[in-house]
Amino acid sequence: MKNISIHPLSLLISIAITGTFFSCNSSDEKSDAYGNFEAVEVIISSEGQGRIINLDIEEGDKIKNGETVGQIDTVLLQLQKEEVEANIAALGSRVMSIHEQIAVFEAQKKKLLIDKERLEKLFANEAATQQQLDNVNSSLAINEKQLEATKRQIKDSNKATMSQYEPLSRKVDLINEQISRCKIIAPVKGTILQKFAEEGEMTSIGKPLYKVADLSTLKVKAYTSASQLSTIKVGQKVTVLTDTKEGAMKQTQGVIEWISDKAEFTPKTIQTKEERVSLIYAFKVKVENKDGFYRIGMPAEVNFK
Repeated sequence: MKNISIHPLSLLISIAITGTFFSCNSSDEKSDAYGNFEAVEVIISSEGQGRIINLDIEEGDKIKNGETVGQIDTVLLQLQKEEVEANIAALGSRVMSIHEQIAVFEAQKKKLLIDKERLEKLFANEAATQQQLDNVNSSLAINEKQLEATKRQIKDSNKATMSQYEPLSRKVDLINEQISRCKIIAPVKGTILQKFAEEGEMTSIGKPLYKVADLSTLKVKAYTSASQLSTIKVGQKVTVLTDTKEGAMKQTQGVIEWISDKAEFTPKTIQTKEERVSLIYAFKVKVENKDGFYRIGMPAEVNFK
């Protein structure tokens, strides 16, 4: 077997180079965690159904909370509303007037009282019989009962008619609400990320119209090892670093707002004995993005100190 001799000076140089190599690698690993920027994306769906008359938004547009961005056709709803309002108006003609009916019986009663008074005078002078006087008194009693019965009948009839007013009125309120929901109003502010519908298309309740996100505040979703988990907490301020075109790292302050309570394997597709001990925990860092420098999906690094 051939022996290979190594000069002591060469050995020292090799050790120095190796040491320098590992030293450089360890100095490059400055960040505690790595991840990507993401935003809270909201999909806005239609609250009405019909043809989209206009949808005045494009991807990249900024919208405000409460801003009207489109309109769905409401012709059919307007026709339904007019039909119900016509039915409500018809109820008025079906309501019977108590005063007109009472006036008839009051006139009959007045005439009977005059007849009674005349017969009583004739009866006193023996010019009229008791039967005639009894007949007048009986007619007065019948008149009084008919008057009370008519009042109850008209009252019950009008009550039944007016009982239809409340549900019809509620139906008008419902149609008005449906009409108002055909106006497409932005429920949140942000930037349009994706547009799912176009002017002239038919839409229905629950059908997505567009996706929006508030890009003024983004979140970095990153992962930390189990050994580092004890060094972070919700509300903790951290440093977020991103690459710039100059090659330097842009630094900004962020706040940890969420830490997962469940561990994950990394990578997930490998579950060897060695990898099963490599548990990581996801966490999110809230970062202000007022200048719009950060974008969804942009890689980022996180330093806990």
